[in-house]
Amino acid sequence: MIDSPLKHLEHLVESAFPPENWANVRTLIAVSGGPDSVAVLRAMVAIAQFSNQWKAGNLMVAHVNHAVRGAESEDDGRFVGELAAKLGLEFHQSEAVPSTEFDHSEESLRNLRYDRLIQLAQTTGSRYIVTGHNLDDQVETILFRIFRGTGISGLAGIPPRRLASQSVTIVRPLLEVTRQSIENYLREIDQPFRFDSSNTDSKYARNYLRNGLIPELKARFGESVADSILRLGKQAQEFDCFLLTQSNGLADALTTQSASRVIVDCRKIQLCDPLVIRRWIVQIWVKQEWPRQAMTFQWWQTIGQSLQSEADVVLNLPCSIRLEKTGMEAVFSDLRKD
Repeated sequence: MIDSPLKHLEHLVESAFPPENWANVRTLIAVSGGPDSVAVLRAMVAIAQFSNQWKAGNLMVAHVNHAVRGAESEDDGRFVGELAAKLGLEFHQSEAVPSTEFDHSEESLRNLRYDRLIQLAQTTGSRYIVTGHNLDDQVETILFRIFRGTGISGLAGIPPRRLASQSVTIVRPLLEVTRQSIENYLREIDQPFRFDSSNTDSKYARNYLRNGLIPELKARFGESVADSILRLGKQAQEFDCFLLTQSNGLADALTTQSASRVIVDCRKIQLCDPLVIRRWIVQIWVKQEWPRQAMTFQWWQTIGQSLQSEADVVLNLPCSIRLEKTGMEAVFSDLRKD
């Protein structure tokens, strides 16, 4: 659009998440107060104002307060609320204060935050949740998963879209945009943002990657090291899509599939490639909505080998999932629901 008043970053967001997808449905923008989420908020508002399709009131702002940084967390919430009011948008804040038994890990806090956002989306009738994840986050995620011991699907990194529930989709329109470009955009439109002091604490794995390892890798191997990591992620994503397509052909091996139980006829997968089997098992976990955080490559491999072996097997898997294989029939049970 040659005569468009939209700025470069706004065009990138518009291309990644065209307004015809969200102009007439309710959309919740997750805003922490940091540069990434503030930028995607301002870009979405600019696109909405320029779009003739947009229905006023469909964009809303959500903020989740973990209260882990005391007054700083409270100030973040006030900042986001005032910004939403300035932009004329409905504001929703959710308190997600971890309990004393909570482990306060990055992963646990992220899961808690997404739970609250999904609840807000369902309460407000929102079709989408928009987050500010960017290209640098993608690099950090791929590296983090490599060190944690991920498989091919994990190497694909953060997906640009993810179905969070039957009615809510998470969208990340800034995944192709660098953190530097985001900050340049905010300076260009004279938009302040909040700084999270915990981002400098390298006891958190992602902060160590961001502030320590990645700069060191760039200094030693050149700035293009980030491009190399992203290229690996995209190739992994393509390969994972191929494996997923292949694994879809194994659907008839499932003789029973309920909320708490999956029964597999192992005779129908004996000649399948172990790669395809592992991808198929992961997809079973996805469809069952079973937790995958503790499911390492070793677990997926062990399950696949068990299903293709002739021996009887009993496996107590992470998060109270149990596999019992007798003869050529394997039963996965969710012990939380039995």
